[in-house]
Amino acid sequence: MDAKLRQVVEVLLGGQVEWLAEKPAPGLEPGPRELFFSVGSRGESLPPHPRMLAWKLPQWMRRSVRSTTAAVLLSAEELDAFSQELRKGQPEGSLGPLTLRVHEPTLDVLCATMLAMYRLLHGAWPEGVEAFVEYVGEWEQGHTETVGDYERALGTVFYAALNLWPSETDRPTRELLELMATVLDRGRLSVELTKLPEALIPPVISRRLKADERLYRAELSRAQRVQLDIPLGDEQDGSVRRVDALFLSSFQDVTVLRLLARTDTENTHYGQGFDFMAIHISRPDQSKPWHAFSLTPERAGTLANLAGHLDELEGERLPDGNPRARGARRFERQPNDYSDPWYSDGYASPVGRSTMVAGPYSGTRLSRRELWEALWSRFNVGRHVHVLKAHTVFARPFLWRGPAPDAELVSRGFRRCDLSNQGSSFHPAVVHSFLGATPEADVLHYEKPTEGHTVRVSVYPNRLVVVWIERPRATATSLYELALEQAALVESKELWELEPLRGLPAWLAPLGPERWLVYGGYRISRGRSSMLDDSRSMQGLFYALATGTEPTLEKLPSEAASESRRVLRDAAGETEHWLTSTGGARLELLIEEEERGPLACDRDFLLFLLTIGQRYSAFETSRRMAEVEQRYRTSRWQSLRPARSVRSDVMLFTNSLWHTRVSEDPDVNTRYLSWHSLHGLQETVEAMKDQAAELDQYKRDQFDRMVGILVFVFLPVSLACGFFSGAQFQEMSPSVGIPGATTGWLVFLGYTAAFTVLVFGTVFLARVMSWRRR
Repeated sequence: MDAKLRQVVEVLLGGQVEWLAEKPAPGLEPGPRELFFSVGSRGESLPPHPRMLAWKLPQWMRRSVRSTTAAVLLSAEELDAFSQELRKGQPEGSLGPLTLRVHEPTLDVLCATMLAMYRLLHGAWPEGVEAFVEYVGEWEQGHTETVGDYERALGTVFYAALNLWPSETDRPTRELLELMATVLDRGRLSVELTKLPEALIPPVISRRLKADERLYRAELSRAQRVQLDIPLGDEQDGSVRRVDALFLSSFQDVTVLRLLARTDTENTHYGQGFDFMAIHISRPDQSKPWHAFSLTPERAGTLANLAGHLDELEGERLPDGNPRARGARRFERQPNDYSDPWYSDGYASPVGRSTMVAGPYSGTRLSRRELWEALWSRFNVGRHVHVLKAHTVFARPFLWRGPAPDAELVSRGFRRCDLSNQGSSFHPAVVHSFLGATPEADVLHYEKPTEGHTVRVSVYPNRLVVVWIERPRATATSLYELALEQAALVESKELWELEPLRGLPAWLAPLGPERWLVYGGYRISRGRSSMLDDSRSMQGLFYALATGTEPTLEKLPSEAASESRRVLRDAAGETEHWLTSTGGARLELLIEEEERGPLACDRDFLLFLLTIGQRYSAFETSRRMAEVEQRYRTSRWQSLRPARSVRSDVMLFTNSLWHTRVSEDPDVNTRYLSWHSLHGLQETVEAMKDQAAELDQYKRDQFDRMVGILVFVFLPVSLACGFFSGAQFQEMSPSVGIPGATTGWLVFLGYTAAFTVLVFGTVFLARVMSWRRR
């Protein structure tokens, strides 16, 4: 190492230089023997201060300085004058006491500090300083595509060393300073800094850099990968750019993760790396977790006023409950007068473009999840998808526990309705059985309009009822707002407050999930909606709309849940059908907002209700069959009783229209079969058939066993009685004690015939009655 650089290291580690990382108050200027590096604030109207070296200050922003290191390079005369002040009254060649108030030890801060100290000591710059200024400027601006190979670039080597050799004070460690001095000594060109010689990198750092890639992959498997719409300007409804976003919790350094993620084309949807990153780092040695939100600076987009938004979420209290301090703004463009905890480098930009909201200095009371959900809701892709009209059905299955449903519903103001006019594409058998076209239909429907809604109750076999509510919406809204509104209705009790439903819960026993199932028709403008692509965020919003779940970052569907859905498109590609196990959605995607017929309950909604009835009828029938089987296996005489209604329900479900094609239209029948597949009805029907066959075989075996017992017990008894009676009465006169003129052997035959008729007659009658009851 060069002797001059060795002297710089020793002076920076010596006692005459004091390091302070405490953030100065707004408007505070450096003391007589003090230098500011990347800290401090200053109004645009004030004259430049020669010892405030921070590239985000107005005096340097006006000169297009990209790093504090470049600000140091442009301050040669000011540093020379300051060096003369420090040397007054000191031995020749030495400096007096000096205070360095610095930001956290970033690459830019440490390089700027070493160059400034070199100038103070030697009155010149080291050779190759221009290459360092250029490299650090690219790094500070976030242009990660130019910083070099990850395992050998100066920036990554520096931050790996910073993590391996952490300092317990505000002063950096000797190992870190010596490493940077060695690079300053040998680096002459920018290309040399992007790929340092292997001999220059300590082995412990080299091993750490090689392990970072594997650690990043491990962290990525636990991260949230979504897409966000980042605004291109400050206009409320202005243009946006959709980017890949990464929400990540890690113990690794923010800069390392950012560098790895922004070059990760393999795991990003658009193949350009993660442009937006929300990183939470919780280190055991720090009481306050670190949060960083950043946007790739080399691409268009802005996070304007994001820090102000987070400050408003923070509220007026600190994490310990004390009031937050208010005072002079650090930057004139700062939207509020809170000094902590959030900071944005966009406040210093004359164009107001924010590229990063840095972590809090004093801690935040907001949790990681709260911060991430705030970002997700603010930049959600669904806010720019316009839903012109919507018509949603909310349905829940129940078992009716009260009196006859027909009389009870009519007494409460419901009237019988016929839905056959809405199912013209169904088979006649389906129309007559399911749509209530005849009084003998298997399913009866009742309705009662109220408050802009229509409340309906469908009565299925097995005393199964489905309560469903039609909720139309004619006003336009966004996809995200509609999904939030729908999820709130699914989980809340608001729908139960409708007048027709207030008296019904007493007769309704919950069956299935404690939530409403949904199916809706939605008309979406493709012309006014941004990028209706197949990104995870967009697919997640459609999934939320089809299932009734809340479209939050926490509840985005997993890959397994997404794969289990069914997405069917028509031939023109203008209509998509989203089918899930808890609901569905029909999406009409309009290129032009033309006038079409109103959205209403039609065959898609009726398919949804039909399959709900099938699903829960199957569950109830299977449950009742299990109860019958349990009684058969616990009671010996139960096998002589017929199954009655359970058997007839199984026959209805497995052999009637409930398990056949419903339409000659292949598109309708495809959706019907998709519902069957999602609900597992094919497997359920086969299981019910097997269960019924097993139950029949068990009853037959039990019956035959009972007959065998009767024959084995009573027939020998009858034979014995007949034999002994015949032998006893053989020598007597037929007229003694026995009517008629028979012999003893005739008595034997009579006993035998009577017991035979009794046993086999009972068997015959039991079989005939059991068969007739089935």
